[in-house]
Amino acid sequence: MNKIPDCPECGQPFDNIFEATDHLLEDDEEEFNPELLLPNGFSLMIGSLLRTIYKSAQNPDKVEDIVQDTYATLYAAQHDPTHMKGFIEDLIVREQMYDIEEELVELLDKKPNNDNESGA
Repeated sequence: MNKIPDCPECGQPFDNIFEATDHLLEDDEEEFNPELLLPNGFSLMIGSLLRTIYKSAQNPDKVEDIVQDTYATLYAAQHDPTHMKGFIEDLIVREQMYDIEEELVELLDKKPNNDNESGA
């Protein structure tokens, strides 16, 4: 992708489009997360999906899981979701575990920096 232009108002540079869109949101706005409406009352949070794929780009196994889970969600929305009830439950648990893992890594990455700051 081409370099993302710096913020026209404050000049802040951005590493990716997600940082840029987050920066451009008003303080009272939530994260930009467009929703794709699916049949049978389902929806796919396409913004979150794209962010998750982007964050996982260096982990092909995780990207593979995300893509398959998304495909299964689309199938379930189009057909009777009871056929895939067990799979969908596993999908939700796996996604929660990914979230916990990311938060733990972030927490552990931040901890040494805080220790260094307090010791200075």
